[in-house]
Amino acid sequence: MDKKKKLATLGFVLLALVYFLPKGLLTPVNPDEASFDGLNVSAKCGSLNIQTASILENFSCVFTVSSANGTQTVNYTLQGISSGYLCAREGLLLYAYFTSDSQSSMIFLDYNLSEKWRRELPAYPLNYTGEGLILVSNPTFGSSGSSCVYVLNISTGRLSGWFCPDVLGGHVSDVKITGGRIYVTIGEPRRPPLETHALIYMKDGEKVKKAEITSISGEGVGIRLLIDANEKYAVVSYFLANERGDEKNGICVFTAGSLRKIACKEFKEGERPTKVKLTGNIVYVQTTNGVKAYKIFSLW
Repeated sequence: MDKKKKLATLGFVLLALVYFLPKGLLTPVNPDEASFDGLNVSAKCGSLNIQTASILENFSCVFTVSSANGTQTVNYTLQGISSGYLCAREGLLLYAYFTSDSQSSMIFLDYNLSEKWRRELPAYPLNYTGEGLILVSNPTFGSSGSSCVYVLNISTGRLSGWFCPDVLGGHVSDVKITGGRIYVTIGEPRRPPLETHALIYMKDGEKVKKAEITSISGEGVGIRLLIDANEKYAVVSYFLANERGDEKNGICVFTAGSLRKIACKEFKEGERPTKVKLTGNIVYVQTTNGVKAYKIFSLW
């Protein structure tokens, strides 16, 4: 009987070790080959001359677009305090937005400067990828509102996808779309006591997975959770800061399809990540103190 109890106890301990211990390693390697090219997809605007001006009196932005020879000029005014434009293969997208209210207005022109579509959305642009324009809507941090991610086909002006994580009062930080999967990082306030948790979500068709990256006590006054992913791994470089001036910086690696946490590496205070790039099983992180590189060793 004692032998059976010992075997059962040993089996339980082994299972606990397998469950709680890291499932892999991040080993530092030479970062000399680091390249962060290709993180954003864009095209040159060709022969177009584009000028923007902000009008603070009525919170609007004026766009003036002219052909190179000056024979054709169009003017548009869009509501927003921030603005931008995107030159894609299909044409030119002009947009203005309010980040705090998660509102944007946009117009799409072909390269003959003919208007193809215009619309408003309850979200603001985050970045542009080969899958489309990614927009996010964020409520006031800590409120009862929900965050959502939208993917806009800029050729048609129609939404090709969206995802709203089951988090109230959270803040979407970054989005990555690859291999039909949508990855979203989000900061979530929890209380009591007040803590800020960094989460990663993955949506693949109807399947949704989530995992915790890290957390910090207090209110998250600074949240940056940058993602990259391939067919095998999803990586997140994180920066969290609270109202007391404490901060956490580092990187975590997950399995791409199930978000099992493989390993994490914490950086020194002040080594804030600004870019992340995954190449095979090597992850490169641009920080405020230089570039770091790690090789991923995983049991999965």
